[in-house]
Amino acid sequence: MSNRSGQATAFMALTPIRPGVEDELRSYLEALPRVGSPLARLAGTHFARWVILDDWVNDPSQPREDHLQRRYLIFTSNFDGPLDPYLDELCVKLAPEAREIWGRCIGCPPEASGPQLKAYLLHNKIDTGFFVAAYPHATVPQVKAAVAARQQLIAFAVRAQEMPADDLQRAFLEEF
Repeated sequence: MSNRSGQATAFMALTPIRPGVEDELRSYLEALPRVGSPLARLAGTHFARWVILDDWVNDPSQPREDHLQRRYLIFTSNFDGPLDPYLDELCVKLAPEAREIWGRCIGCPPEASGPQLKAYLLHNKIDTGFFVAAYPHATVPQVKAAVAARQQLIAFAVRAQEMPADDLQRAFLEEF
């Protein structure tokens, strides 16, 4: 399946933005915090983002240009495990943001939460053509633990540079 890489899953939804609210949506998305992003509430998320697609990039070597009739919102996410539980969590934990984001898209249910939002996102789902996860066999908690262990090891190496061998061994065994 093109939406799986090891235990990781990819999801993409392409939703048409209502005419006249494109700038509001762009401003809202740009104002979302980068540190402490709402997407961080979804514990299994490796990577996710929203992108507004204004138009296709047309290749001058092609015989005719192709343009979109409206702007679209692309949502992509790579996460641990299967799609259904992830979307269930997203539709609950991101409900306030979902109203502001997908609520500006054509066909989104008025509440933009729960099973109705999930059905809307699944209706607008596009299969990933090619998906490679950076850590296909590691979950987000495992990746975070590995990063923390690396930071701890680097800090120890810096502190221990001048230690005599016996002290170094003892300190290493105590810390790790």
